[in-house]
Amino acid sequence: MDSGDYRQEQPGPDKLKKESLGRVLGFVLAVFAVSRLFYLVAGTWFAQNIPVGIFHKFTSDKPLGTFNIWAHWDGEHYVGLAASGYMQPPDNVSPAFFPLYPILVRSFAGLFGGPISPGALSLWGVILSLLCLPFAMYFVYRISEHGWGPRAARGAVLVLAFFPATFFLNAAYTESLFLALSAGSLWALRVRRDLLLACVLAGLATATRNVGVFLILPLAYEWFRDRDRYGWRVVYLGLAPSGLLLYMAYLWARFGNPLLFYTEQSRWGRGNIGPLDLVNNIFRESGEGVARLFGPGLFADPTLGNLADRASAAQNAFDLALLGIFVAVLIAGLRVLPLDLTAYSFLLVAPAVIFGPEQNPLMGFPRYALVAFPAFIVLGVLLDSRRSLGVWLGLSAAFSLVLCAMFVSWRFVA
Repeated sequence: MDSGDYRQEQPGPDKLKKESLGRVLGFVLAVFAVSRLFYLVAGTWFAQNIPVGIFHKFTSDKPLGTFNIWAHWDGEHYVGLAASGYMQPPDNVSPAFFPLYPILVRSFAGLFGGPISPGALSLWGVILSLLCLPFAMYFVYRISEHGWGPRAARGAVLVLAFFPATFFLNAAYTESLFLALSAGSLWALRVRRDLLLACVLAGLATATRNVGVFLILPLAYEWFRDRDRYGWRVVYLGLAPSGLLLYMAYLWARFGNPLLFYTEQSRWGRGNIGPLDLVNNIFRESGEGVARLFGPGLFADPTLGNLADRASAAQNAFDLALLGIFVAVLIAGLRVLPLDLTAYSFLLVAPAVIFGPEQNPLMGFPRYALVAFPAFIVLGVLLDSRRSLGVWLGLSAAFSLVLCAMFVSWRFVA
């Protein structure tokens, strides 16, 4: 037994139990319903009571419609992409945004009679995210249960459902779809032992987010560990990056540059800078954010709008704190997770840390951490008492409401 096996076989006495399908589905659907209702209602209330953020005037007021509050920032780009395609007026959406999610949004809208309008597409974006989320939760549950038992599985799903950035899972963003595909890929291999299905789902994940390519690490690791079983099926691993490769081929044929999805990141100031400059930028911007949040004017204007503006200014500090927690969780989880899942989690968030813009060096980190589900497995294992899990969920849900309020009122979160 190698070290990865040793980590996986230390779950405690309830490891031998496997919950029935009905029981698992009941738990997953209950958590899904309660958590999504919580954020949909809270988001609507915040949108009606918090003044719109200053950045709204620099963006269009689209998409219009009942669910437009969940299609802010990148959601606008995905809706515009579903409406008119890459680099087409009126939105001229950048190829930095991957194609599978907007393709599905447009397909759903067309399948059910349209119209193909910003308002309708923003609604279908939310519906698609909501449809994907129960699958994502189910896969995370089964992966956790398989290695660490039902108690850890329930904890992992709860931590995921009330993570600080979890409202993105009901927004017109790719997070819910990507989480369903990536967790489904590892569920197919680790639980079902189906290498072909795992690689197909991984290929779809790479057509959803560029970081999906990192799935090749745990997939290849699992194949190598059980190579006597899979043998020649190693060729299936070639399907894992297929979504990315097909998208690159499209970019090459359409725009003459297969790496356009990467080079277009410069629009947002992203680029690889030296490690010393990176650390300096992170701490400088975080310190300035804290100073603005707790400056002398905090109580001069007690409105929710003022507090949200100050919290938005302190976003870098929030991101730094979340990065510290994330790293601490995975370090603590070195005795819990197999090495391939630990490495996969670090790789998922590495782009947000290494390629961040100078003024917002950790831009997008909460969303990148949201799809790193092995970290939630670690928390599900470590928070093994109701009290510790309850305290974590309470603090996490409270912080998520702050970020949710910022997002729906046009203040940048991730």
